Amino acid sequence: MGVDPVDSVTVDARGLLGDREWAVYDAAGRLATGKHSRRFRRMDPVFTASAQRLGDSTLVSLPDGVTVVAGTPEADAALSRHFGEPVTLRQETDVMHQDGASFSIVGTATLAELGAQEGDGRPLDPRHLRTNVVVETAEPFIEDSWLGRDVVIGDVVVRVTESTERCRMVGVAQVDLHERPGMLKAISERHDLCAGVYATVERPGAISVGDRVAPGGLP
Repeated sequence: MGVDPVDSVTVDARGLLGDREWAVYDAAGRLATGKHSRRFRRMDPVFTASAQRLGDSTLVSLPDGVTVVAGTPEADAALSRHFGEPVTLRQETDVMHQDGASFSIVGTATLAELGAQEGDGRPLDPRHLRTNVVVETAEPFIEDSWLGRDVVIGDVVVRVTESTERCRMVGVAQVDLHERPGMLKAISERHDLCAGVYATVERPGAISVGDRVAPGGLP
C-alpha cells in the first residue's frame, strides 16, 4: 500500500516490525502489488490505500475515508469493494510477503542522481523505491560497494547481499505521489536497472532517524 514513513522502528530477524506483515490476497491466493509473478498480481488499487501500525493493530485507510482494522471481516469487505472483486487481508505465514529480501537500503546521492535523470531535477522521493532505510551518502550508487559487507545502523547490523533490481513499481502513482513514467528507463540507462541494495538482518535492534551508519562495521 502507500508507504508509511516513520522516525524510529524496531528491527527483528524478519526486518522492520510491521513491514509487509499484511498483504491483500485475491481469490486465487496471489498478493496484490504492482507487477505480475508467480506470487504477485498487478492490482494498482492497492496503491491508493494506506496502512499504519498503531500499537498491536494495523489500520487501513481507503480513498473514500473509510478506516478499518486489519484482520477483521469489515476490512475484507471494505477492501473487496475498493478492488471491485473478492479479496482478503492476511498476515504473513508460509508465503513470504517481502519481494527479494527482508531489508533494503538506498542512498540520498542515488535518489538525487535519479531525480536529475528523470523529472524536474529534484531528488527522487524514496517512497517510489519503497525502501526500508534511506542513508545519507555523497556518491551515487555507493551502496553497491557494500555488497558482502556488514553495515551498522544504530544498534542494528545487516549484511548487504545484492543490488536491488527495479521494475515498473518505481513509476506507479501511489498515495501522495504522482506517476513517474520515465523512472524505470532512467534507472536502466543510468545503472543497469539497479538502485539500492538488499540485506539480511544479522543483529536485531532499533533504528531511528539520525542514527550513525557504518559500512564495514564499527571501528
